[in-house]
Amino acid sequence: MNNNYSLTTVNTKEASEYYIVFFLKEKQYAINIKDVIEIINIPVIDIPQIAPEGIIGIFNYKGLMIKVVDICPVLGFKTSEFTINNQLIIVCIEGNCFAVHTENISNIIHINKSELQPIPFASKNSILKDVYKINNTSISIINTKALDKIVSNVNANESKINYLELFPQDEKSKQILELRSIQNIQKQEVFSFELNTTNQYVLFTLENHNYYLDLKYIKEFTSIKRLNITKLPYTKKYIKGIINLRGEFLVVIDLKLFLNSTNNSNITSNKIIIIEGKNYNLALLVDDIKYIKNLKNIQPSVFTDDNSKYIYAEFMEDNKLYSILNIEKIINDERLYINID
Repeated sequence: MNNNYSLTTVNTKEASEYYIVFFLKEKQYAINIKDVIEIINIPVIDIPQIAPEGIIGIFNYKGLMIKVVDICPVLGFKTSEFTINNQLIIVCIEGNCFAVHTENISNIIHINKSELQPIPFASKNSILKDVYKINNTSISIINTKALDKIVSNVNANESKINYLELFPQDEKSKQILELRSIQNIQKQEVFSFELNTTNQYVLFTLENHNYYLDLKYIKEFTSIKRLNITKLPYTKKYIKGIINLRGEFLVVIDLKLFLNSTNNSNITSNKIIIIEGKNYNLALLVDDIKYIKNLKNIQPSVFTDDNSKYIYAEFMEDNKLYSILNIEKIINDERLYINID
């Protein structure tokens, strides 16, 4: 029996593409990840006295001053108050970069182009392009080129929203937003417009550990609350069982236990990362999924202990240790084999 499995990477020029899904006013929207540079937590935004409709303000993103877009008024919704948990999706269209404000990122999904349906009520000026329906839920696809035109329109009507009043007013929240702005400026780098999944990594946590996983291996994210895990007898503790995800049965691996990062099997993990393999898919149980970041020039680290064999590289940033998983070694590890006789 050949147990050497390889992973599938997705060519976004073919039949399927990645989309970042986010919430606004309890509705879900998505942006094609090929237009996305990074996802960050909302920092302090400089708000001018007069700004076009849909523009919150500007902020310093790694040395580049970019506009922040509020798509609620464009979609006909009232903008809600901001929180420190809100996030910005950094988008770049033909060299023009801007940030899209979101209440929170909910998922990254893999969509076949054939599954997208045109929005019947969309006008020529609409920023909504298509709709994707899954599990009785509709996700509206943002037309980033149409959104770029709104951002670049200097003749747009003046905004009637006082965005200053929508930001958190308590001192603790203000300090958090200010710290994020300072960190953003300190992380200045040579700006690149290479927009694809090549250098995109997903940051997730296991207890107090921070891990990055190359996005090209990920099929989708989901929450454990939406699934029922069926336990398997006579298996290791890190094999939590199997799930039925839209008709496909996947083995669920508790990554904390598999990596020996904890001895406590009672710690509750909340999210599942679906890894897409050539022969089968795998579900990795993690604590939380944070954001996507563009990482470049990653060099493999030299490890001397056997416990680090699943780590491709490690680096320090903001006095925190980050590890990049070697997912190829994980998926080919014999400890994951389940023999059913």
